[in-house]
Amino acid sequence: MSAAYTPIAHPEVPALPTPDVPALPQDVDLAEYALGDTPRPRRTSKRIERATRRAEAFALRRNGVSTATIAQHLGVHPRTVSTWIREAIQAIPEEDVAAIRKMELERLDAILAPQMRLALAGDGLAVDRVLRIMERRARLLGLDDAKPGGFEQVGALLDRLVLGE
Repeated sequence: MSAAYTPIAHPEVPALPTPDVPALPQDVDLAEYALGDTPRPRRTSKRIERATRRAEAFALRRNGVSTATIAQHLGVHPRTVSTWIREAIQAIPEEDVAAIRKMELERLDAILAPQMRLALAGDGLAVDRVLRIMERRARLLGLDDAKPGGFEQVGALLDRLVLGE
């Protein structure tokens, strides 16, 4: 059987349509794009603005401005300002915490001295202010967190050292 090879006639296959691919924005991370992630423009300007506002709120609070005033200035709710400040404080390195605590204690001492004179002279409002300042100092120094038996233990230790018991 020596049949000659004859090609089978078939209709022309049209080329597959190519989708229109828009050009990539200039701020797309090509590494993300190569990994198959959807290219999204970076939103660094919003992040920078948010970080700047938070830093401004913290700086204002550190200078003694109230959270309500800061909130009004920045156009946010006072609870938002409190959250920003709490997060900023938690992010402070431990070495800097001691310096900030010392600065706050010095401020409280400066306020306490004249109020104490007034309180000892019988001014009822000054007595309340002195008590509030003392409460704040105790919180800063961690005195409220002390164990209840701590002072008795120190007293017993001093008695043993002094009396030789």
